[in-house]
Amino acid sequence: MTSAVSGLAARIKVLTSRLLRRLGLGDDSFLTLLAVLIGIVTAAAAVGFHQLIDLIRDVLYKEPGADVLYGTGLALLILWPTVGGLVVGILTNYVSRVREGHGVIDVIESVIRSRGFIRPVVAIEKIFTSAVTIGSGGSCGAEGPIVQIGAAISSGFGQLFGLARQQMPIIIGCGAAAGISAIFNSPIGGVLFALEVILQDFSIRTFTPVVMASVIANVTTHAIFKQWLDVNYLAIFAMPDWAIHGQADLAWRALPSFIVLGILCGIVGAGLTRLMAFSESRFSKLKFPRALKPALGGAMLGIVGVGYVLIFGWWALGEPKPIAFQHYPMPAFFGDGYGAIQRFLQPDFYADHGMRYLLCLLAFMTIAKLVGTCMTLGSGGSGGVIAPALFLGAAAGGLLGLVLEHLGTLPSVQPEVYALVGMGAALAAVVHAPLASILILFDLTHDYKLILPAMLASIVATGTARLIFKDSIYTMSLRLRGVRVGSSSDLSLLRRLNIEQVDLDPAAVVRTSDPFQRVLDLTGSTGATDFVVLDKAGLYAGMVIAEDIKTALMAREAIPLLLVGEMMRTDIPLVRSSDDLAAVLDAFSRHEVGRLPVTISNDSGKIIGLVSRAALMKRYQMALAES
Repeated sequence: MTSAVSGLAARIKVLTSRLLRRLGLGDDSFLTLLAVLIGIVTAAAAVGFHQLIDLIRDVLYKEPGADVLYGTGLALLILWPTVGGLVVGILTNYVSRVREGHGVIDVIESVIRSRGFIRPVVAIEKIFTSAVTIGSGGSCGAEGPIVQIGAAISSGFGQLFGLARQQMPIIIGCGAAAGISAIFNSPIGGVLFALEVILQDFSIRTFTPVVMASVIANVTTHAIFKQWLDVNYLAIFAMPDWAIHGQADLAWRALPSFIVLGILCGIVGAGLTRLMAFSESRFSKLKFPRALKPALGGAMLGIVGVGYVLIFGWWALGEPKPIAFQHYPMPAFFGDGYGAIQRFLQPDFYADHGMRYLLCLLAFMTIAKLVGTCMTLGSGGSGGVIAPALFLGAAAGGLLGLVLEHLGTLPSVQPEVYALVGMGAALAAVVHAPLASILILFDLTHDYKLILPAMLASIVATGTARLIFKDSIYTMSLRLRGVRVGSSSDLSLLRRLNIEQVDLDPAAVVRTSDPFQRVLDLTGSTGATDFVVLDKAGLYAGMVIAEDIKTALMAREAIPLLLVGEMMRTDIPLVRSSDDLAAVLDAFSRHEVGRLPVTISNDSGKIIGLVSRAALMKRYQMALAES
């Protein structure tokens, strides 16, 4: 059955590609059509994922009611995250055996190591484990999982239609962009997140299908909410229905305050990254059953939640919690925290309570979200870090806005504006993607006036975070897994170096007319495994590599009858001594060989040596160290 479906899909791909070529379109046009399908399916998965989170949250937190949950049943705040962690621990360790944690890292790793091949079943597994974590109160977000879900869906389609290896990362980017677009109602931010964080590639070949997937996912999400759910949602993360009409344009007097905001968010973002590394390390070393670790993290989070309710609710206000139950039934730093974030962005939040209480509350919220997120994800819970980053930025930004308002250094300070700008700045500091962060914020607010302070604060926050700790939260985890993530600056570095700066290996040379036995004799006497083959005129004709020698040795009786010309590979290209290392690395990626023949630039037929992958990477690492 599976082979029949795959055969049908491959035939559809061939026929469609032929039709597109007849219409004058390129070979990659099929990717754009496939991006439409990925956008639709990922949007449907995102909505279903969101609805499942809401269902679990409603059953556990809404249905008991505020009187029970924050009164006689206060222990439920510890029980629900613990049970959720236990379910996730059992699922990830004994049922699905998926890797726990924030899924964007797994997507980036798959692009780097396996060229985007992900098991499609990961999408279903991640929907359930992440929904249970977030719905039961785990302090994390849905964005990382939906990126992984979209990537798994797109990888499944890529494998079904038999896409080439070099096309798979592009399709993964389509799924990631579609997921972010659906979650945040942010088609532009989804595109930039996929290009800046997942693929690190802004070429037009990549840009076109990623844009298509993001747009289609956004349109599909709107249609599903309106037509099938009969809800006029603007996004799964719906911003409150308000606008800052009285906000002044960014002026010189306000510049220092947004620079301070950027520094503050940079410190908070770097703190989340470092604390996440610390918590993951501590939980991994903890002598405790692995399946029970998420439950332990959930219990620790629940204890902090109970303390929050008692101190900032009943003891300080004489009511359950400072953010009303109807706005967000959980404690503010439980779950994705979207309801709490929306309160931070509303002016009346800063007028409802006294200045001292609000300062203490927002400071506590920032610390509690930092600690709670690390407890949840560090212990093995399943979720993302984007929502926690937004929460941290909103809380820290609101805190700074309150301080500036109290000091009176600026006229008409609006703390909610600083909370909004802080969201983008903290996200940029955590993921080191200021461009995507700025555009996600713009897509959320549709307030052009916010772009200028958001740009300033996000750039300052990213720079501050990098000064404190060079890795983003993603590259840190990848580095611990032994994966080094490149960047556009790495590509520029490769382009500045050429073959003349790399040590070459001497070339072992044979002729097309030589008997193949000569290759075996030279291998025995010199240890050479790769041979350059020259024609009668002494010019390059091809190569014989170690794999060809092994193939010949499997039929030893035929060796005396073979000529070198019959066994050589003619598709291995020459590289010129003036070629940059980016081009040579691309040649290595297209041909599974350990060495490539090198010629002098002005004489394409005469070989001066062999360049190896190892020598190229050694020179590259030296250049990295020098820079």
